[in-house]
Amino acid sequence: MPQITLGEPVLIHQAPVEVKEWGPWQFPHLERLADGRIHIEFHVEADSVTAYGLPSRHALSADNGGSWEAVAGRDARGGLLLPNGDRLLPIQLQSRNRNEVTLPEPVLVQEDAPTRITHIYRAADLAGELSGWRFLRQRSGEKDWIEETASVRMPGEIRIVREGMYAFWPSFSHGRSQLAPDGSIWEAIHTKRIVDGNVQPANNILYLRSVDAGYTWDVLSEILYQPDREADPHADQRDGFTEPEFNFMPDGSVLCLLRTHDLLGVGPSYWSRSLDSGRSWSHPRVFDDRGVWPRMLTLGNGITLASYGRPGLFVRATPDPAGLEWEPRVAVVEPAERRQDTCSYSALLALDEKTALLAYSDFNFPDAHGQKRKSILVRTVTIS
Repeated sequence: MPQITLGEPVLIHQAPVEVKEWGPWQFPHLERLADGRIHIEFHVEADSVTAYGLPSRHALSADNGGSWEAVAGRDARGGLLLPNGDRLLPIQLQSRNRNEVTLPEPVLVQEDAPTRITHIYRAADLAGELSGWRFLRQRSGEKDWIEETASVRMPGEIRIVREGMYAFWPSFSHGRSQLAPDGSIWEAIHTKRIVDGNVQPANNILYLRSVDAGYTWDVLSEILYQPDREADPHADQRDGFTEPEFNFMPDGSVLCLLRTHDLLGVGPSYWSRSLDSGRSWSHPRVFDDRGVWPRMLTLGNGITLASYGRPGLFVRATPDPAGLEWEPRVAVVEPAERRQDTCSYSALLALDEKTALLAYSDFNFPDAHGQKRKSILVRTVTIS
């Protein structure tokens, strides 16, 4: 049975004392840069469509997370290293006020909540500057980054307006693209599409794949929202499956974890598995009673880790090459009242064959004067 040992928290940055609202100092992302340093990025704006594309905060570590130095975003570009030597970095374009853009008639207007109205548009009806998928590319052997627009062939693709803002969404801007064993690039997004003339009633998980270094993308497969009604009394009213995380497992399968937590409250996380390189997926089953945007990582010793939560934040391990049987979860941040503990988003990065670096937020981490502040932290997760 693998044993999880958590290292002491290392503080990266703290919000001003007066910052208490949801959104700032949350949602961390880790990556290893070409020079070996570790880059962390985290959100400091509101958790709102109005904040899409606004600058985030960045820090670098040259000692595997032991210490950190704040840097500007332009000094911390990593991106996905491709087999041809290029590096590819998705761009989240900034949302624009709907009055600043010319939009056609929406195909659907839906009330997600009394104060949350969503207008849905057919992407094919929009001007090119409103519907493209943007990336930065650093070609092999070059220093400059060049912006480009990829061709994403997604039948029934939609775009949305919410909170009075046109959002360039969905996008790949969350740093979760992965190289498959065959060298292709995979990305999983949650979205609705127009199918047979109608907007799908719930969010589903769409897998996109590129076999030409990210210049073009095609739909690989889809995981439709198929909830467990016994495990979730709100199953039929949920937004659907959102925030997918996938991992290429040691046995050759692909494991995907899925969120259902939404405005109705805490919802179970699910798992689905592919045995044919992502072309089809098993019927989703409950993974745990909670879990917003989980992270997964297989270490060199064959142990796979998962981090997830809300409420709280937990890590979990499995020695099972398929990831079907998991050990009990271990608390990193204990659950507290709603939105009073952590955003429960996290990031994992391998340090060696038995150790990972975990990044997360803690809303109650004391500063030098003992005052609790919203903070971004890292700590090691060691498996023995």
